[in-house]
Amino acid sequence: MGILIFTARVHDLIYQKSNVEYRLSKLTKRLRDVQQYAATIANGGISIGDLLNSPGSMMGRTLGYLGFAHNSAIAYMNQNAPMMQQLWLQQMGPNQNPQQQQMMQQYILRQLYMQGRERAMQIETRNLKLEEDRLQQEKDKLEALGKSIEEELKSAKEARDQGIKDMAPKYTFA
Repeated sequence: MGILIFTARVHDLIYQKSNVEYRLSKLTKRLRDVQQYAATIANGGISIGDLLNSPGSMMGRTLGYLGFAHNSAIAYMNQNAPMMQQLWLQQMGPNQNPQQQQMMQQYILRQLYMQGRERAMQIETRNLKLEEDRLQQEKDKLEALGKSIEEELKSAKEARDQGIKDMAPKYTFA
């Protein structure tokens, strides 16, 4: 009877070990994808080539980030542009060349847009760091669980094998 219990336990532990290894491999892939995406984001501007080279699992997030970064930058630019243009006009005076005035306004808008994109990148980088930390903690837990299952599997196999040895007939010559 002990052999059957230990055999069932060994089978269950092998199933648990396989399940943990599968979850660990999926988690490792997800962590690698997040790290690759974080490196792309930290690069600065995302180009179409970066978008095409990003992992497939991160494509939706990349597109969402592009939309968020653009909208956030436009809002930041629209919020701060009037104040910056007014400061510039106060410093330079009203008698300016209209062409120079237009070039300066475009420069101010471009700089504010880039600052808005930078802020969006910082927010996304911070969010990615939190997600990466969470995934790493989960990976560490799964690795520890896998080690404990492996140790229990080893002891269950030894107990099963000992039960088999104990049940084996012993022939002695008298």
